[in-house]
Amino acid sequence: MKNMLIHLALIGIMLQAGCSIAQVDHKESTLPFGSSVKLAISQQTLNPEAGTDAPVVGIDGRYAQKVAEKYNEGPRTEAKDGQSISGLIVESK
Repeated sequence: MKNMLIHLALIGIMLQAGCSIAQVDHKESTLPFGSSVKLAISQQTLNPEAGTDAPVVGIDGRYAQKVAEKYNEGPRTEAKDGQSISGLIVESK
């Protein structure tokens, strides 16, 4: 009888703890809908000339042309000597 009262008391305590008002504070993991538009509007309010069509100042033209050409060529898919990385690793051991 005494064990049954102890078990009932423990179950009652657990039920009260599970139904308590103090729950974990849940915060959303994503930004609310429309926050990017609000951010863009506030940034344009702070600096209204941020979105002009003025040319970019401070980049070397020759460097920019080389970067654009490499970008247009795309990544290289073949190795120069025909070996793969895994083949080089196996041969080095």
